[in-house]
Order: sequence, then C-alpha cells, then structure tokens
Amino acid sequence: MSLSRQQITLLGIFALFFGPLLLVMLMRSSWWQYQPSGMKNQGYLVQPPVSLSIQKTPEIEGKWLILYVLDQPCGSSCVDSVTALRQVHRATGRRSENLAIGLLNPAQSGTEVRSKLESIYPKFNFFEDSTNSASVTLKSVNASLPPESGDARTYILDPNLNVILAYSNNADPTDIHKDLKRLLKWSDQEGS
Repeated sequence: MSLSRQQITLLGIFALFFGPLLLVMLMRSSWWQYQPSGMKNQGYLVQPPVSLSIQKTPEIEGKWLILYVLDQPCGSSCVDSVTALRQVHRATGRRSENLAIGLLNPAQSGTEVRSKLESIYPKFNFFEDSTNSASVTLKSVNASLPPESGDARTYILDPNLNVILAYSNNADPTDIHKDLKRLLKWSDQEGS
C-alpha cells in the first residue's frame, strides 16, 4: 500500500499543524517536566530593582551605569578593580556611548585619590555619598543577595538609576562585560 502524493501532502500539513501543539502538550504534561536552565546573567539579579539616590549628571543621563564603591582607603586592589572597569568600558566598543562608569566614594577622600583615578581613565564619574543614603541602600541590596555573593562592590544600574545587577568583590570583569553586552544590545533593540 503506497501513499499518493496528495495523501503525503495532507499528512505533512497535518504534522506541521498538530506537531507543535503535541510538543507543547507533552512539555506541559507530568511526563516531561521542562524547566528552563537558569538565568544567563553572570551577576546577581536584584529583585525587585532598587532605586539609588545619586546625583544625575549630564554625563550619566540616559545611560547604563557601572557603579563601583571605592574602598576606604583606596589601595592597590581598589585601583586594580577600577582599572578593570576601564577595560570593560573600552571593550563595549561602539556601545560605550550608552554606558558610563561611576565611582562612589562613601566618605570624603582627598583629591589625590581622585586625581590618581582620573589619570587612569578621565571618563570616570565621581559621586560623593556625604549623606550616606546610597551606602545604606547598597547595604540593603547586599543583604538581599544570596550568601555566596559575599560583599558586592560593583553594580549595574539602568538609565533610571535602578540597581539591577550586583557583582561580588572578586567578580571577573569578563562576566560584567558579558552582561553589559547583552543589556546594551537589548536596549539598542528597544530604542529602534
């Protein structure tokens, strides 16, 4: 018994229509418990996003912001971390115009630290936290993160200054770059 050409076409149309429907029913059934494999972001997702009260300057207006909380005093490991963020900013390439880097100073520090960091990268934006409100907000963000995150010092803020991702103190700069690449690509697509 062979099938005619019309019967084969009819079976093909039937399979194209009912195949995906059967696949969805199978995935939703108790036989196959489909679970998406975790999130793709490298940092810790802040749920819900937390608004940070820092002064909006024209340099950061409408841009994504990498915010790094400076150590007190800013020693060699602090300078190394800041230098790595410079490299992350440069690695974003043509999308770097949609990204800014902010350094949050929890206490008033001397101008020598600021001039030292500006010599590393003149595009750094400095924020003073004289009222300590930003530090308190970031401490509450750190308290909401999983214990394995440790003490987060690097954060990604959206253009509305909401903290959306946090990175542990020993986070790999390439992880930050991967997340930023994805975020900047998505935000470019939304703007189109």
